[in-house]
Amino acid sequence: MKTAEDIAAREAEIIGAPIRIPPLPDDELGSEVRELVRRIGNTLGLEAPETLTTYFAVLARHPDLFRLQLETGIFLFSGSAIPPRERELAVLRTAWLAGAPYEWGQHVLIGREMGFTEVDTDRVRAGPEADGWSSHEAAILRAVGELFERQMISDATWAELARTWNEAQLIELPCLVGQYLGVAMLQNTLRMPLARDARGFAER
Repeated sequence: MKTAEDIAAREAEIIGAPIRIPPLPDDELGSEVRELVRRIGNTLGLEAPETLTTYFAVLARHPDLFRLQLETGIFLFSGSAIPPRERELAVLRTAWLAGAPYEWGQHVLIGREMGFTEVDTDRVRAGPEADGWSSHEAAILRAVGELFERQMISDATWAELARTWNEAQLIELPCLVGQYLGVAMLQNTLRMPLARDARGFAER
């Protein structure tokens, strides 16, 4: 997405039409679903995770997948070997390259809690060549792009990451990008409406 018109067209394509599968009514959400929602809400520091309800209530129509996806998401958010700011750099770049307004908007809000500024998120949009990144941060963003383009990280980018990261972190990065690309594809395909108070690609 290069221009404001491209961004607007992409967002309209995804959220400009009704959601494809309606969420389960609240009175049909089982105890396991409610417990998972509570857990991820606690992980994100939310007292009442209403902003997550629509997405989770749709996923609850496939209970096994719902459980597995949320368990993975909770682990990557709270148990990740990658430091939180670097994790969010990778997730934001994934959301941007996937053209995923729901994921982008939600993770900009998460990034703010970690000190991300509008300058930071604008630079995530611009990519690894933008001014201001450390060599390691640029390598994270470059690795995400390479995973999108070639489904692997190049030797040069791997070597740059390995100067700072340990083996567990290196192993985790492709899994992190794959997880959030999968979430982006699901949310885009479902035409998931934006969460409450989120602004999609307008978030900075």
